[in-house]
Amino acid sequence: MARSSYYYHLKTKSVLRKHDTAQDQIKKIYHRHKGRYGYRRITLEMRNSGCIINHKTVLKLMG
Repeated sequence: MARSSYYYHLKTKSVLRKHDTAQDQIKKIYHRHKGRYGYRRITLEMRNSGCIINHKTVLKLMG
């Protein structure tokens, strides 16, 4: 494996761990509303609860 590939994978794993709490919150909101909420409504729900997160990040985490 190339050195650059190894460090790239290490970097991407740490980025995903950064949003673990947000991902748990997204799952709770999604299941509470029985899968009817998309990323836009979930983003608004999270902002109303006080968590400031970008809609693009929510979309990426839901994917």
